[in-house]
Amino acid sequence: MNPFREYQDYVMAHRLREALDFYPGKLYSLSEYATLRLRRSELVRKLVGRQGDPALLSRIEQITDDLNYGFWSNPGLLKAFLRRLSPVQYPVLCSPEGFEALLSNTERLRLKKPGLAGRYYLGWLRLPELLDEPSKFEQAMLEQEHLAEELGLFLDEFHKVAGSG
Repeated sequence: MNPFREYQDYVMAHRLREALDFYPGKLYSLSEYATLRLRRSELVRKLVGRQGDPALLSRIEQITDDLNYGFWSNPGLLKAFLRRLSPVQYPVLCSPEGFEALLSNTERLRLKKPGLAGRYYLGWLRLPELLDEPSKFEQAMLEQEHLAEELGLFLDEFHKVAGSG
């Protein structure tokens, strides 16, 4: 996966969790995220070598949680997340445009069309219900891949001018 896309997905998961008052944790900068991501990979390699060291596994799980790693693409994680939400209707989950309230004005302007980021991210939330229907799940994954290509990188973090902060 593209590391910048991975970071963008992390930020969007963090913003969503924050909007839903769902323990978002710290928002890491791109460099902090990259450092933690490399640390997680290193620990996974060590875990394979040590065949299940519980201390390493615990540290990997903590970093995984901190990074929202796999939040969008893991139907099991999404299902657990959705199950823990209160039955209240959240505007950010009701429509692509509602979801895009999580974006800054400049981020929304970078989208090729309104609702694109919302369609992409809300599209992941339908995956858990499709797990028992392999052909529909596969079709949904293909749609997600297409939307990902069209979406591109829109975070302000990626569009800062050198020296501007």
